[in-house]
Amino acid sequence: MSGPAQHFRAELMKTGTGRATLGSLLGGALWCALTGYGYYAQGRDDAAALASGAVTGDIIRGWMMMLLFSAITCALIVTRDVSGGTLARAVLSYGGRGRVFLAKLLAALATSALFAVVAVGGALANWALAARSTETGLVWNAESTKTLLGVAACVLLSGVWGLMTGWLVRNQTLAVLSVLVLMVGIEPAVQRFAPEAAQFLFTIALSSLYRDPKPDLLPVAAAALVSVVWVAALTTAARVSLLRRDIG
Repeated sequence: MSGPAQHFRAELMKTGTGRATLGSLLGGALWCALTGYGYYAQGRDDAAALASGAVTGDIIRGWMMMLLFSAITCALIVTRDVSGGTLARAVLSYGGRGRVFLAKLLAALATSALFAVVAVGGALANWALAARSTETGLVWNAESTKTLLGVAACVLLSGVWGLMTGWLVRNQTLAVLSVLVLMVGIEPAVQRFAPEAAQFLFTIALSSLYRDPKPDLLPVAAAALVSVVWVAALTTAARVSLLRRDIG
């Protein structure tokens, strides 16, 4: 039986093995870079939007989709072991289900932090390249900084949310589909038809953190609380599920 630090390193090594994490990181970065450039291309002829920082905010928000890739990658931290039949072995090796849960949580935090760093670095690079090609300048202001920090926070929270979804679903395909359907399908659809109720959904609450200009969103502080409550609730449910369900 080894200690928590060894368990954490073992989980990180498993996460970095293969092409899934790197592919998700690169694929997400490419998608977000193209999205950020698209927002710049739309607004570069609008002098008022350039001067107010609105275009800068749009470029930064283009990187919020890294949260989807972070969630999927972290969900695979669990489902990979379940699909491979190695979860029971990990429980025996680590010395208990609680230790496995903690090790995977720490690995998910580290993984989502990596995605957040890439999102921040990518957004800054996107903005810098756009600013160099704009004759009138591309303003960066306090709101831009808040938006950037919000994107990073969303990517971190989504990673833990994805991990807990993986614990609850325990099937690789279903976990990925659950993340995609909820984040890209169901919750945005609810927002269109019932915007006041949708404010309290996880993905929609995250919109407030990265300063989405859409109406009918919670204030940032309230949205942050809602997001943390969602993550805490899923974490509790996932831990209870691990302790009570058959590992298989």
